[in-house]
Amino acid sequence: MQKQTEPPKNIGYYLSRVKDIHVEEGQMFITLFARLSIKTPERNQNVWVEIEEVAWHQASRQIQQLPNGVYYFQLSEPVFREMERVSKKQLKTLYHFTPLYESVTFKKIG
Repeated sequence: MQKQTEPPKNIGYYLSRVKDIHVEEGQMFITLFARLSIKTPERNQNVWVEIEEVAWHQASRQIQQLPNGVYYFQLSEPVFREMERVSKKQLKTLYHFTPLYESVTFKKIG
């Protein structure tokens, strides 16, 4: 009797990054969001998530100049694991870091 082998599961590794601006009581703020996630046909697992709100005048010029929108980066597993490692020590790096990716999608906000 032959053993049946399971077909390989489709596993996707992703970095999602969002930047948006809004005004509260006359002051402009930047909201930054980043997430590392693993997606399989059965579930989505968030490995790391960070959200930060910064007053416009306190944000770096680099952050101010990022376009408002959502980036979805599909990563290889080794790149994903390295980003996971970096997220534990230098979390703000992921807001402006563009990894080596397999594909990227950008959706403009506003």
